[in-house]
Amino acid sequence: MNIIILFENEKQDDGSYHLSGFRAEHIRAVLKSDVNDILEIGILNGKSGVASITSISKDKVVLSNLQLEESTSDNITIDIIVALPRPQTIKKVLFTSAMMGVRNIFFIKSNRVEKSFFHSVVLEEEQLQRHLIDGLQQGKRTQMPNVSIHDKFNPFIQDWRCQFYKDRDEKPVCLLPDLDVEQTLVNVLGKKDKHLLVAIGPEGGWVPFETEMMTSLGFDKFKLGDWTLRVEHALTACLAQIELLK
Repeated sequence: MNIIILFENEKQDDGSYHLSGFRAEHIRAVLKSDVNDILEIGILNGKSGVASITSISKDKVVLSNLQLEESTSDNITIDIIVALPRPQTIKKVLFTSAMMGVRNIFFIKSNRVEKSFFHSVVLEEEQLQRHLIDGLQQGKRTQMPNVSIHDKFNPFIQDWRCQFYKDRDEKPVCLLPDLDVEQTLVNVLGKKDKHLLVAIGPEGGWVPFETEMMTSLGFDKFKLGDWTLRVEHALTACLAQIELLK
């Protein structure tokens, strides 16, 4: 953990925060911190800064004397569509997305997604939050991505603009990584593009019907590289390339 995420419901009347569970254990066992040590912290979906340890016990760590400032906001907003992968990969997608500043994660059904994936315990709220928090703490971020799950391809792809962007003045630039095109991300994006939506396919890729529908609805294909990547690696590569263009 490079930052300790704190929750508002952990705040006490005196302004201190009482931590238990895996974060407290990390402070004790991994960081080997002691009373009066200063830790980097962030309030979930809020400010970040530092706090000092005022007590450590077997079951609890108390942080006080918080010094907070507004977290730096990204100049590009990134949302992702991901064909729901196998459970172990879901964890990696959640972690990477939180670590690298994704705002919305839309897990969707596609032709090559197994129906059983939608019943994974990883998609339960507590599990989702745990992996997202891990990513935030790695990337020193505080804004947790929103996660939504959609078990039908056609309705989501056809209606996503109305469902999720109807109140926004600026519509996102829609991007679709594809091995069979030559134009790169540099060729597709303009300097003024501030809101991006990237569609990451399943292992084995989208089927032709799916790519045809997405391109007909305004998704621009671009070449991520010459490699055939796993879902989590394709996501990381996309986000890294976007970061270089900021």
